[in-house]
Amino acid sequence: MKTEKPNIVLLQGPLGPFFADLCDALGGLGAVTHRICFNRGDHHFAKAGHVVKYENGVAEWQDWLETYLLAHQIGAVCCYGDCRRYHAQAKIVCDRMGLHFIALEEGYVRPGFVTLEQGGNNANSSFPAKFKAGETADTPPIAPAQIAGHFRFQFWFAFLYYVVKDWKLAGYRNYAHHRSGNGVLEMLAWLRGFFRKHMITRWRERGLARRLIAAHSGKIFLVPLQVAADMQIICHSNYDNVRQFIAQTIRSFAKNAAKDAHLVIKHHPMDRGFQHYGGYVRRLSKATGCSARVTYVFDLNLDKIFEHAAGCVTINSTVGLQALEQGVPTVTLGDSMIRMAGIAPAENLETFWKNPGEVNKNEIANFREQLIATTQVPGSFYRDRKVATMGCARKIVQIIG
Repeated sequence: MKTEKPNIVLLQGPLGPFFADLCDALGGLGAVTHRICFNRGDHHFAKAGHVVKYENGVAEWQDWLETYLLAHQIGAVCCYGDCRRYHAQAKIVCDRMGLHFIALEEGYVRPGFVTLEQGGNNANSSFPAKFKAGETADTPPIAPAQIAGHFRFQFWFAFLYYVVKDWKLAGYRNYAHHRSGNGVLEMLAWLRGFFRKHMITRWRERGLARRLIAAHSGKIFLVPLQVAADMQIICHSNYDNVRQFIAQTIRSFAKNAAKDAHLVIKHHPMDRGFQHYGGYVRRLSKATGCSARVTYVFDLNLDKIFEHAAGCVTINSTVGLQALEQGVPTVTLGDSMIRMAGIAPAENLETFWKNPGEVNKNEIANFREQLIATTQVPGSFYRDRKVATMGCARKIVQIIG
């Protein structure tokens, strides 16, 4: 029986108060919100019509959730990151019960957008198959929100979340977090990243883009790395970690690429303080005889490099779409949306180095436009959040009907 007001459960959201603001926006549209908290970090930012603690651990989660959904006549479950262990199991429960499962993620197109889809994100998204089958409808383009400089807000929310999460686990001792480490280690990593950027790499890499272009224009293969803890690697690729991807790429490049080709491996900016692959890249490049043809960087203007790139190699990074938009042939080695949609011109890494293929820029532009119209909401999770919360709330209510 359908209740007069839709009941919506929210699980874990982006770090910070975004889900609290979303509950306010949903309430303003007539929905009744339920926030399930798994640790004190969740609870610190929780705000909803009903705020509930879950204390029983992963093993009992599905049964507990199904009982809760039935008892409160829930129509939809909403979360951030569909591959987190609690969220993946919630998807199973929703599918079994015939309820809406709505997943948010960082924007597929950045900056200025966040992602909201029914059923799942990235490789779990229904969009690539629909696009490939020609089932997406033509819709007017949507402009991104003009929001900049949200990094310090994200840092502050992460600091608060992890400090509170680890400060007192009373009532949440069975909680299993999706990332290793604790609040102290997280903050040290962020500070290390700040130090590396402003005290080391900004000076060491000054003028590097100009030098790379001058020496290797038209022969550069860009390899944008992803965050080590990225669920897209863990759940949607055959790699156990980023190092395996680096190793395969360098070995294949050394064996198959032209001798005047140059490999540029770029570290992910959000992983700057957590990982450093410089020594690993140097050792592997030396062992494969291509050390003079491999450059490992932290800070590089991708738009400048795209103009002079012969190709781009990713697992399933959103940079792949950016490269294709710039006309750069791209191969994705994981379960990426562009690969599933059939718009990446290359699928085989071994042949890619000498025959990257050509990009159909009209098809890419159409894909991007439909991707935005179907899956993106203007705004940010961290700054000027009202833009995104209102857009997400309207879309959720529209999905529920």
